[in-house]
Amino acid sequence: MTTRSAIQLFATAENSGPQITQLYPFVELLREGTPPRHSLFVLEPGADLLHALETGDRLLVLDPPADLATRFRLPAETAVLGCSKPVALDLPQLQLIPGSVAHVRLGDQYLDIYTYTGGALVHFPPLGILYSAGFGSDLMPPALAHDSDGTGELDTLRLLARLLKQRRVRLLIPHIGSTCNDLPTMMARLAADVGYLHNLRRVLPALAHTADAPPSALIESLLPAERRSDPARERHATNVEQLLTTLRRRTTNSV
Repeated sequence: MTTRSAIQLFATAENSGPQITQLYPFVELLREGTPPRHSLFVLEPGADLLHALETGDRLLVLDPPADLATRFRLPAETAVLGCSKPVALDLPQLQLIPGSVAHVRLGDQYLDIYTYTGGALVHFPPLGILYSAGFGSDLMPPALAHDSDGTGELDTLRLLARLLKQRRVRLLIPHIGSTCNDLPTMMARLAADVGYLHNLRRVLPALAHTADAPPSALIESLLPAERRSDPARERHATNVEQLLTTLRRRTTNSV
């Protein structure tokens, strides 16, 4: 693999500074931060990333960093897609319908975009790359969408498992966490996500009938031990609050 970018890069993978790796001639992976966050640059064939920024070529960025427009000299035909969360950038955005599958062509690159409530998965069939957005991380639990009881997220995980089994995925890329090129490990990560969501759905309904704050030790126990960093705890706390709010609202509406 080679690295190239219009921004300053750091040489070692251990450094939390931004790094761009060329996965394939026209697919570049941006990795930065702690825990590592990923963005994907999909280029119009015929130019590498550096030249694409200097000429008029087309560029699609998945889960772009917030300062994308100031850190890169973007070509005129640039579009972005927020796969993990909405993107607040003054750039054209792909508009997708939750529950749909979009087949997008960018030059000779073909992308299958599976949209769910709150995000999207992106599969590159010829390359064996699957961008799993908020799922399949080794460091973070999946995020619940607004007003979700976890059903939609479990459906998305089932879709991911089918894609892994049927499409010969060679590289799984979550938005946050490490990439993975081993199928058993990929499946284990999805199983961990499923187990996490099932535990939330098993424990929290009983707590939704009281206005008291849930016991902190109980809430902590619902987060897998390997995912107890500060960012993971923050997402977990948001998930717990989100699910309790959803369950209480539905209980009130049913009375």
